[in-house]
Amino acid sequence: MTYRMAALVLAAASLVSAADTADWGNLRELKKGERIGVIRSDMKRIEGKFESATETAIVVMDDQPVTLSKESVVRVYRRPRMNRGIRTVVGAAIGTAAGAVVDGTLGAYMRNESSGPDAGLITGLGAAAGAGVGAASGGGYRTIYQRR
Repeated sequence: MTYRMAALVLAAASLVSAADTADWGNLRELKKGERIGVIRSDMKRIEGKFESATETAIVVMDDQPVTLSKESVVRVYRRPRMNRGIRTVVGAAIGTAAGAVVDGTLGAYMRNESSGPDAGLITGLGAAAGAGVGAASGGGYRTIYQRR
């Protein structure tokens, strides 16, 4: 009985969190200057900063303002703040710091008491794990509007 209740709660939560991306009115939540991308009906992509949106069009600032009608827009998405390369470097730095702390404490203890891992091995493993987590972390692309 508790498994059924948990499944029901999870199903309800997923329905509540799923936003209706087919509503053009979702563009109202964007702020001027926010990094967005627009995929047009000819499958060309325009990335730039959000300027404004009306009931019939959206204006994106690329090098110059680009006005796109609602009929020519297939998808509007919010671009991530950091790209994958930066997230990988940040993750590697955090992993290196954590690995160095563990290597300096637990690693030193293990090397003194028995034949523990070589100095720097735990630091390297921490850097690799951090880089992997940083690269795998979510990109942050979020669909604001998508035509059905």
